[in-house]
Amino acid sequence: MLALLSWFCQAVFLVVVVYFALYVLLELRVFLISRKVERRKLTELEHSAAEANADCRPSVSVLLPICNESEVVERLIDAACRLSYPAELLEILVLDDSSDGTTQLARGKVAQYAAQGVDIRLLRRLDRKGYKAGNLVNGIQQSRGEFFAIFDADFVPPVDFLLKTIPCFRDPKLGFLQTGIGYENRDVSFLTRFQAMEMGHQQYVTVGLSEDGDMASLSGSSCVWRKACVDALGGWNASTVTEDVDLGYRAQFGDWKYAYLRDVVSMSVLPETISAFRIQRERWGRGLIHSGFKHVKQMVVQRMPLMKRMHAISVMFSSVLLASIYVLILLSLPLTCFVHFDAAFMRWGAFTFFGLAVLWGLENALGARRGARFDDKRSAVKDLWDTYRYIAMFLPMAWYYFVGGVRALFGVYGDFHRTPKGTNGYRAIMPRINTVLLAGEIFSFLYSAISVLLGFKKGNYFLIPLNVTVCVGFGMVLYWTCKEKRTFKRY
Repeated sequence: MLALLSWFCQAVFLVVVVYFALYVLLELRVFLISRKVERRKLTELEHSAAEANADCRPSVSVLLPICNESEVVERLIDAACRLSYPAELLEILVLDDSSDGTTQLARGKVAQYAAQGVDIRLLRRLDRKGYKAGNLVNGIQQSRGEFFAIFDADFVPPVDFLLKTIPCFRDPKLGFLQTGIGYENRDVSFLTRFQAMEMGHQQYVTVGLSEDGDMASLSGSSCVWRKACVDALGGWNASTVTEDVDLGYRAQFGDWKYAYLRDVVSMSVLPETISAFRIQRERWGRGLIHSGFKHVKQMVVQRMPLMKRMHAISVMFSSVLLASIYVLILLSLPLTCFVHFDAAFMRWGAFTFFGLAVLWGLENALGARRGARFDDKRSAVKDLWDTYRYIAMFLPMAWYYFVGGVRALFGVYGDFHRTPKGTNGYRAIMPRINTVLLAGEIFSFLYSAISVLLGFKKGNYFLIPLNVTVCVGFGMVLYWTCKEKRTFKRY
C-alpha cells in the first residue's frame, strides 16, 4: 500500500513538473517578444491610432456597472463625463445594481451633469439577476452606441481614452480592445505592491501575446467592445463569474481580433485588506478555471498553428496550473516521508522544478516591475527579499485557486461577491468562503512546517525549500489577517 502511495505521489509530482516546464518556456518566449516590443516603444496598432484621421468618430456608449460603490462612484462619473469626444456621439450609462446609499450619490451626479447637457442616464434593474453580466446586458439593450467603453466603479480613465482607442477600430475585424491599468494605492503595503506587480506582469506578457497574435485573457474594464462583435457572440454570459474572460475567449475563437494598448492607462484601486484579496482571488480562480474547461472543446477543434495552440492552452489553463501547485504542497508531506528521491528521474524532477521556479520567478518579477512601471531604486538585498516574498505570495494564491477549482468542479458558478476597495474590506458582511479560505491558510502553514521538520529529521532535504517558501507565503497572509482583525476592532 505504501509503495502504491509512493508511486502515485511521484507520478503526480512529475506531471505537474512537466506541465510547469511547458508553461515557463512558453511564458519566457512571450516575455522576450514583449521586451522586443518595448524597445520599439509602439506597436503597429498604436501607430495607426496616432495617425488615424479625425473622421473616425463612431457613436460610443460608456457603460459604468456599479454595485454598492459609495466610496468611488462619484469620481467614476466625474471621470466618464470628462472624456474628450464629440458630445453628440457619446452617451454615458450608469448601470446601478446597488442596495445602499450609492444610488443616491449616483443619481445626484447624473442629475448634475444632465443639467449641463451631458447625455447621461442612470439605469436600475428590479433584481441583480446575472450579477455584473446581467447588468451589462441590460445596459447594452438600452444603449445606442456602435461601441461600448466599459469601466468598473474603481476606475478613472484618462481624458483622451476614446480619442486614442476608437481609431484602432478602423479594422472591421477588431472586435475588442484592452488598455493598460495603473493602481493609485499600489504602495500602501506589500499586499498592494504584490497585486500591482502581479497585474503588471500579466499586462507585460499580454504585450507579447498581442504582438505575436496569440490568444490572451483580458480584463473586463478599461476596454472597448464593438457592438457588432458583442451582438454576434450573444453578449455577456452570467453562467460564469468571469464574464469578461468568457466573452474574450468566445470572441477570439470566433475569429475576431483583439488589440492591447499598454500606453493608454486608466487608474484603479486595489483591495487593501487580505479578506478582500482572498475572496477576490477565489472568485477569479473559480471563473477562470470554469471558463478554461468550458471552451476547451472549441479550442481543440479550432484550426491554428501548433505554437498558437500551445499558447492558447497556456493561457486558458494557467489557473489550473496555479491550483495544481497546491497539490504539490499537499504531496510534500507523503513525498518527504515515503520518497527519498533515490531514483534519478525523481532527483532530476526535483532539480528541474526548482530550477524552473527560479527562472520563472526572476522572469515574472522582472516583467512585473516593468509592467507595473516600478522604477524606484532600492538596495540589492531588499530587492532580492521582496522578489522572494513576491514569489512566496503565489502559494496562498494557489490555495485560493485550488478552492475555486474544486467549487467550479461541483458546479458553483454563480456565488458572486463584489470586491470592496480600500481599507473597509468586508467589515459589514463577511462571506462564508472567507472563513474556509482562512482555515485552509492555517492548515497549510502548519502542514508545511511539519513537512520541514520531518525533512530535516529524515534527511530528506529536496522539498524543504518549497515548504519553507510555503510557510513564508502563508505566514504573511496570516499576519495580515491578525493585523486586519486588530484594525477592525478599533472601529
